[in-house]
Amino acid sequence: MATSLETIQRFLDGTLAPKVFRDALYADDSFEMLLGNDPHLPAAHYVRQDGGTYHFLLAQNYEDPGGVLNAHGALCEYMDRNGLSYSKSSKYSDFYNLVLEAAPNWLAPDHRFVAEHIMPDADGRESEDLRGWLSEKLLERFKCADKPPEWIQSPCWPVNENGPLVFLGQMDINSYFHDLATAYLFHDPVSGECETIIQVF
Repeated sequence: MATSLETIQRFLDGTLAPKVFRDALYADDSFEMLLGNDPHLPAAHYVRQDGGTYHFLLAQNYEDPGGVLNAHGALCEYMDRNGLSYSKSSKYSDFYNLVLEAAPNWLAPDHRFVAEHIMPDADGRESEDLRGWLSEKLLERFKCADKPPEWIQSPCWPVNENGPLVFLGQMDINSYFHDLATAYLFHDPVSGECETIIQVF
């Protein structure tokens, strides 16, 4: 049976699936003992806000690429701080960056949606071919009735159980909020329902 350190090393080198690592983390108390021994953890480090590396890892969503990347990064830092050997896979950060590079600047697609609903059809594409293909697929899934939204804050495109909603248009509502404000209207063609996103700057 693998030790907790060996399990961490396999997760970091990409040979152990994130969900399998999560299950081991939940089931084996030795992870808390190992990760709790972190004498070089800086006082202002971000994982301290969640009670240390162990509790930070428990709080992550291992079905979300963002959560997996958070866990992977925190563990790499733990291993570095404590002089422990490991090999680092770049596949989690590579996927995260791929989605950011393939998306237009008016879209920040949910990485979990991309991983579950788009990437299974990638058919072994790699590098520039994969980036171009993904860019096309994002435009097919995130549709606009006319032109794309002009966000005044970070893109916030709604996605529900039927997939991404269709962007219908936007309206300035500065006079109502007495500030820079915009309402963005989206439509679900399956349910017929609309959703409004309001951003105030």
